[in-house]
Amino acid sequence: MSKITPTTQFKRQYKVVKKNPRWRPIFNGKVPFDTEARSPWDYIIDCFLTDKSIPEYFYAHPLNLPKKVIQQLKKRVPGQDVKFKVLKLHFDGHNGDHLLVYAQILDQVYLVAIGTHSDLC
Repeated sequence: MSKITPTTQFKRQYKVVKKNPRWRPIFNGKVPFDTEARSPWDYIIDCFLTDKSIPEYFYAHPLNLPKKVIQQLKKRVPGQDVKFKVLKLHFDGHNGDHLLVYAQILDQVYLVAIGTHSDLC
C-alpha cells in the first residue's frame, strides 16, 4: 500500500481546479469502464493507494520536469540514491486536457501538479 503525499505546488493548484466547473467531470463524473461508478479522481487515488496499475485509458506517460523540481523530490527521500520517474496522466482519456503529474518513489506517491496543458507549461 502506497502513501500519497501532495507537494505544496499541487495543493495550491488543487484548490483552484476543484472550484473550476470544467473539472466537475473529473471529481464528480464516472470512469466509463469502472463497475463501481467512481470518478476519475477517486479511481486514480484508489490505484495509488492499492498499488494497482493505471489503465491505458488514462495514458500515463513519462514527463521531464525541471531540475529544481526533481531536486525537491529527491530531498524528500534523504540518504538514499533513488531513481524514479515522473509520469503525467490524462484523467479524461488519451486526448484529454485534465492532467495529473506524479512521481512514485519507493512506497510513496508524490502528487506534483494538477491542471491543463496550458496551466502546467
